[in-house]
Amino acid sequence: MHKNMEKQYEELGTYFVFDPRKITPEDLFGDLNNFKNMFQTAVKENQRRKESEEKIRKAKLAREKAEKEKEEKAKRSQILDINAEGDETGIMDGLLEALQSGAAFRRKRGPRQAANRRGGGHPMTNILAQELMQEEATPKKKEAKSKEEPLGDAESLENLLEDVPSRSH
Repeated sequence: MHKNMEKQYEELGTYFVFDPRKITPEDLFGDLNNFKNMFQTAVKENQRRKESEEKIRKAKLAREKAEKEKEEKAKRSQILDINAEGDETGIMDGLLEALQSGAAFRRKRGPRQAANRRGGGHPMTNILAQELMQEEATPKKKEAKSKEEPLGDAESLENLLEDVPSRSH
C-alpha cells in the first residue's frame, strides 16, 4: 500500500508539475486545502456581491417606476392647462381626461369648510373662537368694555372655565 501510495504521489507530481522529492505530501495537501478554502470564500463573496448589485438594480427600477407614476398622477390631476395667450386647443381633451380619471369630481376644501367638517373640538377652543368672531364683528364694544372693567388673565380664564359645559366621556 505504501509503494502504491508513493507511485500515485509521483503521478500527482507529474500532473501538477512539482518535484515529489522536494515537497512532502503534508505540504501539498495543506496547500490544496488552503486553495479550496480560499476558492469557496471567493465564490461566496462573488455571490454576495451579485445579490447586492441585484438589490441596488431593483431599488433603482422601483424608484424610477415610482417617479413615473408620480408624474403620470400629476398629469392626470391637472384638469385644464390653458396658455396665457388664450390658446384653447386641447380643452375638450383635458375635460374628457378629467372626467375619466375622476379629477373633475374631487374638490379641494377651503380652511373654513375643513374646520366645519372636523366638528366638536375642545370646548375652550370653541369659546375662544366665538370670542374672536365677536371681537371682529364689534371692535368698539370691546374697547369700551376694556376701559370700564380691566380684568386679569387669571380671572378671565376662570370665568371662561366656569362657562364651559362639562363633557361626559
